[in-house]
Amino acid sequence: MIKARLLAAGLAASAAFTLALPAFAADGPHRVYALGTQNGSGELGTVTLTAMGEKTRVDVAIANAPTDVPQPAHIHPGSCAKLDPKPKYPLAMVVDGTSTTVVDVPMSTLLAGGFAVNVHKSTTEIPVYVACGDLAGKK
Repeated sequence: MIKARLLAAGLAASAAFTLALPAFAADGPHRVYALGTQNGSGELGTVTLTAMGEKTRVDVAIANAPTDVPQPAHIHPGSCAKLDPKPKYPLAMVVDGTSTTVVDVPMSTLLAGGFAVNVHKSTTEIPVYVACGDLAGKK
């Protein structure tokens, strides 16, 4: 019973933090965006973009991700509401809730071009999206 309450409290805190993130767009070389849950997965988290000159580091962190199940992730043209199914930039697999990739494109391009980051359920269930977050420029 106590474990269930602690788990519920932790999930609620995680959800509240993630839902507050879209309003956060700090000045400087980092941008943090929320990844919302999709298709009842319960997976949610953040995507952090870090400027590296003509490249961008993309860090994905997901709560409630499955253990030891590699999850494909990509940057797609469009938005989570209207995602182009053909990825523009592949990201490293999300494993145990995390992924880090350096993409060969400046952060300004990702912020200006109407892109979204999405995560798939697994390599065998690519059509099932479990989390998605829209990237946007400075607000």
